[in-house]
Amino acid sequence: MQKLAIFIYSLGSGGAERVVATLLPILNLKFQVHLILMNDKISYEIPPCNIHFLEQSRPDENSLMKFIKLPFLALKYKKLCKNLQIDIQFVFLNRPNYIALFARIFGLKSRLVINECTTPSVMYAKKNVNSFINRSLIRFLYPKADLILANSKGNEEDLIEVFNINAQKCQILYNAIDLENIEKKALEAIPLQDKFILSVGRLDEGKNHKLLIKAYARLKTDLKLVILGEGILKNDLENLIEELNLKDKVLLLGFDSNPYKYMSKCEFFAFASIFEGFSNVLIESLACSCAVVCTEHKSGAKELFGNDEFGLLVQVNNENSMFNGLKLMLEDENLRQTYKKKARLRALDFDKVKIARMALKYLIG
Repeated sequence: MQKLAIFIYSLGSGGAERVVATLLPILNLKFQVHLILMNDKISYEIPPCNIHFLEQSRPDENSLMKFIKLPFLALKYKKLCKNLQIDIQFVFLNRPNYIALFARIFGLKSRLVINECTTPSVMYAKKNVNSFINRSLIRFLYPKADLILANSKGNEEDLIEVFNINAQKCQILYNAIDLENIEKKALEAIPLQDKFILSVGRLDEGKNHKLLIKAYARLKTDLKLVILGEGILKNDLENLIEELNLKDKVLLLGFDSNPYKYMSKCEFFAFASIFEGFSNVLIESLACSCAVVCTEHKSGAKELFGNDEFGLLVQVNNENSMFNGLKLMLEDENLRQTYKKKARLRALDFDKVKIARMALKYLIG
């Protein structure tokens, strides 16, 4: 049995982390899996496998120090992979990608498949040192991988067109979801009697909850707005809710490890994100038969919903467009029911078995 190293920063509560946790049980059947982490946070259930820690990274570590450490961590990673006699590496997220790619420069020969789950030109658009270094590392290091798996067409195009990556080195591997598990968890009860619109995501600028709340404030509706997630903008959002006199209507319920019980019971799902890689939350909302109002963000929104075929797309960072989308979904019962009926059909394209088969094909080469 071939030995597969899955290298990711941690298995904390992020999208790439959830994809790894979803694929692990299937990959475990085909390979002897060695999970290599840089932080011991594990938020998801995973099957028994060999776990190794490259270091104990701190999330608040200085950015410059992170870059300085890359070659040293690469040497450590190379030694670990050689000792474990790894045949194939499957690497997720930028920092692990850089480390594995430097390890290749330092002589690590095993097949190297990296995953790109963001749109780098958007992620690193700011004119600062951090963005400049990341853009430079992507241009220099990514071509050295055997294969780059982007999780959307938009991300793949970004790598090819902006970072001049050879198109032959790129393929698409969509995010995997565990449909069976989602449907089971969706049956759980929720501590809420009122009808509601739902949004799920970190409370940060990228998810743009401020705009969603402002657009919602203009609706004439008895529906509550429920937001699941935690993050640095919680106080700002609470102040905005107070300012708009929405304390009894907009509910910030924090992080919930089972958002599906809310998704299955909401009137519809609303998502105001400015940018995404390819949103797990949106796929999961479809799996729960949600009608969805979503910004046409880069990347993946149009790819997922088509030309308003599986969900209603509105303009990014445009309050009027979001308001009109919410209003239409609220008032048009036929549209809402049509989207609900189509949703699960679309979600089937991302079931873990289907995605795992594709992953196996790419990993073996």
